[in-house]
Amino acid sequence: MNAPSIIEGVGSVNYVWAELGLRVFVEHYNSNDSHADWDFYLKNGIGEENLIHTTWANLRATPTVNSLIKRLEKNSDAIPWGDILAYVAGKTKEIARQGEPVQEIWASEEDNLTPVYLLEPILYLNHPTVIFGDYGSLKSLLALMVGYVAQLPYTDNKLGLITGKESTLCLYLDYEDDPSNFRKRWSAIEKGFGLKAPMPILYRRMVNTLADSVERLQQIIADKKIKLLIVDSLGPAARGNLNDPEPAIKYHEALRRLGITSLTLAHNSKDPLTRKRTIFGSVFFTNLARSVWECKAEQETGEDEAIISVKHTKANLSRLHPPLGYKFTFTDNSITIVKTDLKDTGLSGELPLRWQIKNLLKEGSTTIQDLAEQLNSKTDTIGRTLRRMRTDNQVINLEDGKWGLPL
Repeated sequence: MNAPSIIEGVGSVNYVWAELGLRVFVEHYNSNDSHADWDFYLKNGIGEENLIHTTWANLRATPTVNSLIKRLEKNSDAIPWGDILAYVAGKTKEIARQGEPVQEIWASEEDNLTPVYLLEPILYLNHPTVIFGDYGSLKSLLALMVGYVAQLPYTDNKLGLITGKESTLCLYLDYEDDPSNFRKRWSAIEKGFGLKAPMPILYRRMVNTLADSVERLQQIIADKKIKLLIVDSLGPAARGNLNDPEPAIKYHEALRRLGITSLTLAHNSKDPLTRKRTIFGSVFFTNLARSVWECKAEQETGEDEAIISVKHTKANLSRLHPPLGYKFTFTDNSITIVKTDLKDTGLSGELPLRWQIKNLLKEGSTTIQDLAEQLNSKTDTIGRTLRRMRTDNQVINLEDGKWGLPL
């Protein structure tokens, strides 16, 4: 038996034995247990290719192989099916595990450290971003806003978001809701923008983990030319004991294999020592993300308006960006979103300390003690920040021990 010609696709491999008139198509291969979808095609006497058998099976399990050989021999007993199956199973495993080749990387005079964005400042291009927050923080609606602005692209959005020049097709992976409710929210977002530019978004209701869905998603991404993936949400997409490193590592390995810009929505937890809010689960969910944002919302019960803050808490490819503030206004069939200043809201504490100090000093000069009390901060922290601000000529130290803004 001669070696077949091998054609690799996105998450699939075709093996063709021309002299036998045989083609074996393998996809959705799981390297952990050697399961895959196997399709067997055989040409008839006039050269037409017919599908003779299809199965989801582990071809490294002896009972499965023996059973499949008997089934295939009914179509042709002239083909050495045992050798065929052994070859395909071994080669597929080899292909799945070979990874990417070694590359020589040379320094370039043209390179710089300026990050490239798909949607500035929230999404680095072709890297994973996570937005986390409590239930009710409106992070899902924020993600829909991001998808809408990036996909159109809505260049003149006045939301503090810088888009590319071309449309960015988005795929929304939904682990929490259903198509009907998702459509209602997407419709409300679109009506809120009022651009008269109806636009679909690609949507997929998910059941399996992201790691178990990689091969199929690779095909969808290639076929549809998708550039942005939104995952809602991290817990069911990763699954398992989220406090262990393994689910986080597998999840980010899956994102890495998909190779496009991603935005993952996650719930939060609070570190018992630092009291700092983080992504729920293992620290690797944070460590392996390139950019992390925290979303908080302020909304009174029964009110049709909500304010959210989106605070940058981790940046691998740039400096931390200033917080973003948005006001959501809800009607029966629309959601309007506008950029807003957080300084006069209950979320003003999400602003950088320098900003908070300057906002208070706009009302008049005051002492370090008064600033500390109003900002619920330590006096030495306020004092240290003021001295740094004075170095930058942002504040002045008055003779009476008070601090103020330069004239």
